[in-house]
Amino acid sequence: MYVDDSDNEFDMDMGGGFGGFMPQQSFHMRYSGRQRQFRRFYSAYPIAAYQHGNKMDANYGGKIFMPPSSLDEISQLEVVYPLLFKLQNDEEEEQGKKPRTHCGVLEFTAEEGRVYLPQWMMDTLRLSPGSAVEVINVALLHGSLVKLQPQSVDFLDISDHRAVLENALRRFSALTVGDIITIEYNGREYRIAVRETQPSPSAINIVETDLSVDFEPPVGYVEPTAQSSRASLSSADMNGRSSIAKDIHKQEESIKNEAANLRFQAFRGAGTRLSSGTERNADSNKPASLRSYASSATPDAGQTTDNSMEEDTPVPLDLPIGTLFFGYRLVSPAGSQSDQQDEPKFQGQGRVLRQRRKR
Repeated sequence: MYVDDSDNEFDMDMGGGFGGFMPQQSFHMRYSGRQRQFRRFYSAYPIAAYQHGNKMDANYGGKIFMPPSSLDEISQLEVVYPLLFKLQNDEEEEQGKKPRTHCGVLEFTAEEGRVYLPQWMMDTLRLSPGSAVEVINVALLHGSLVKLQPQSVDFLDISDHRAVLENALRRFSALTVGDIITIEYNGREYRIAVRETQPSPSAINIVETDLSVDFEPPVGYVEPTAQSSRASLSSADMNGRSSIAKDIHKQEESIKNEAANLRFQAFRGAGTRLSSGTERNADSNKPASLRSYASSATPDAGQTTDNSMEEDTPVPLDLPIGTLFFGYRLVSPAGSQSDQQDEPKFQGQGRVLRQRRKR
């Protein structure tokens, strides 16, 4: 069995013992003479090239597609479950280290000689479609802590980022320091770098484990200071450059003015004395009462206008707030019976059946 802890690799010879290496009890391994290591080379392709159904969701996870023959071979070995693999590009090397990452397996449905990887794994291993990749079965320590760093400040727009990460990490089996994984939330992609893992400093197993997640500030994030915030506010007030503040202030003022105009004001009218009929009103433009308002709104019979069409055009009745209108003053048209002198009514003489006797 192959154990990958930090950057150390241990080959355990099961023929005559453990070869001087005693595995930790946390692995819960069973050792026998048949236990061996799975190691094969395959041609790597992105999941976008997978032709057996739409598997694009696997791009936002840490599992790969392997051929059925690999399952037959692994079943002959006594391996540690869940199955974890180390992917390594032997053709690339940087500072004496080969690009590598760790993953799980999603399905054994790939074509023979091929493996399908998420796009972020292809970028991490610097692989092009068809490049050779080495797949090695490994066992990793269960992780207790991982420190992540979002690669964009857009990640701060997520309200509950811990719940989003908890759901996204269910698609991963292992995390490797230096990897930049990709997750999806609400139709947007977020790239997150793995900065630190514990207890292993290189890679951990996150399947069925209690994992604590810590965050570093996103790339490009600048934390505002108290002095800079006060300086920006003072400059905006002095120079008048804060257009947003002006718009908010104007909007608040317009709302206050509308509320003042729509506020109900009781007893806005003025009384009229029967003796003189003069109106007592502080504002001469406003009618003193309903009758005076109706009389002012209705033209007199003899009043004429220059434009005869305006008399026939209906005019909306615009009443002040809190004013009730019960009808216009009755104005008789010219030449009607009301202009003529009223004739006396009941001009007949009374009749009685019995004459009064003169005394």
